[in-house]
Amino acid sequence: MTTPIHDVLIIGAGPAGLAVAARLREPTPSAVFTDAEHNRYQWIKKHSGRMNLRPRGDAGKRSKCSFVDGCGGKKGDDETAAYDSPHRLDIKVLDSSGPSWLHNWTSDFAVLGISHLRSPMFFHPCPRDRDGLLAFAQETGRCGECVEIANCVGKSMSKHRRKKRTAKGEGIGTAKKGVTLEIDERDRKDYYTPSAEMFCDYCRNVVRRYGLDDMVEEGRATSIDFGSFNDELELYRGNDPRAKSFKVTTQDGQLKFAKVVVLAIGPGGIPKVPRTLSAAETEGACHSTQLPKKMFLAPRVLEKTQNRVSTAVVVVGGGLTAAQIANQCIENGVSRVLMVMRSALKLKPFDIDLDWMGKFQNVQKAAFWSADSDEERLEMLLEARNGGSIPPRYFKTLQTHVANGSLSIHIHTIITGQAWDAQLKSWKIETDPPMVDSPARIDYIYYATGIRPDVECLPFLSPLREKFPIEVKGGLPCLTQDLAWANDVPLFVTGRLAGLRIGPDCGNLEGARAGAERISWAVEDVLEGWQLDRGEDAGEEYHRLCQRVGSVNMYDSLDGIESS
Repeated sequence: MTTPIHDVLIIGAGPAGLAVAARLREPTPSAVFTDAEHNRYQWIKKHSGRMNLRPRGDAGKRSKCSFVDGCGGKKGDDETAAYDSPHRLDIKVLDSSGPSWLHNWTSDFAVLGISHLRSPMFFHPCPRDRDGLLAFAQETGRCGECVEIANCVGKSMSKHRRKKRTAKGEGIGTAKKGVTLEIDERDRKDYYTPSAEMFCDYCRNVVRRYGLDDMVEEGRATSIDFGSFNDELELYRGNDPRAKSFKVTTQDGQLKFAKVVVLAIGPGGIPKVPRTLSAAETEGACHSTQLPKKMFLAPRVLEKTQNRVSTAVVVVGGGLTAAQIANQCIENGVSRVLMVMRSALKLKPFDIDLDWMGKFQNVQKAAFWSADSDEERLEMLLEARNGGSIPPRYFKTLQTHVANGSLSIHIHTIITGQAWDAQLKSWKIETDPPMVDSPARIDYIYYATGIRPDVECLPFLSPLREKFPIEVKGGLPCLTQDLAWANDVPLFVTGRLAGLRIGPDCGNLEGARAGAERISWAVEDVLEGWQLDRGEDAGEEYHRLCQRVGSVNMYDSLDGIESS
């Protein structure tokens, strides 16, 4: 029995991996087709074989057209029918956290008690429709679960005030630091954030729609190699010794072969901890990425809260995760929580500035993409993200805890010394400047200090880096414009590690969808080289189906007309 070779192997079943898998199954992505063309195509698919249609130029005859023939659809009302095709790609997904989509994502949300996302309604992994999540909320009657994101949609300005701002260089679309760009009132519907439950339900809807249910397998990749492995599998190119593919080894020794590999692993680096913890100290501290999935509080802290003994916890960090951990500690009965951050407290609705998200975002992105060097792009990326920040909605929750005396926030403060007492199971810490209200002993320390992306710290990429070295800037690989490792190495990268090509939104849901769009086009080109008969592409199929109903592209009638 020969070892199978997958068309595409995606490592990571989070939102970025889901975005790639869905895009590879979507025949009419919103980035390619106009809304009118997209709607017409979906209508044809939905009513396949159920209507008598009158093709153009044949007004005197009626013909029964079945759109099932040749386009891979199935009769019936199942929404997934349009995406079932004998020519569709063989996609496999590996995820170290579990055998389902968004397994780690949903677990983290449950542990941190996250009720709503931080991102707006148009940030989601579905490639079909930018407003797909909004439409899902309306269709399912769940708009009430959405919360408006304050301070995004500005009040309308008079023409005089707008001209005055423009004259001062503060007009809409400028990149002047400190200037908040205006979001049109017409876009207010976009600036709501969905509940975590509704977003997960929408993602499950996407999984069903594209038939992605059974492709996720639990497993951790320990090695990725690229080369000719003719002795281990039967190639489609007639055992051409020049044919190359990927060999992925998992933690349990399994081998996976693929023509294309997509790396969708999130930050892709190592946790940033101010100091290395000893084995004994790990009993009293952890990084936010190491939170237990079943029980939020450490056993010793949980025991003290259950016995109504006073407890004190330090949370290091000034971002949203730090705020969520502090809130969860208080909700779980911790007496005192001290938030320690080395910089000022920054309040932002999103992880990037609004001028990278509004209708003039192309101004900023054009400047990013046209930068002269990757060093310049890295500087722009770091400036746009500007470290951790807290949404105003969450800050209101923190203010309530501060008023109740259960939380204190210490800005411009660093921990200069800490000693773990193994007998007392507690810390004694020193800070600069000193925290006058700090308890004598600290029961636990949470480091919500983020992850530093660094492709050189990922051991499973070692074989690839040795064979195909790649330039790295600030821990980020200098990928091709298609997000590939190299032009002749079809390992594609999305998420934070693709920041030098995608931009500052690389780590959020919008960046995941943008990365999936780039990768899908490149994957098509790579697989064409394997001489697979994958049927007609989306454009050809759309053109053929529309011809059968007597309508093609809305602009085809202008063909051949000279402009005056």
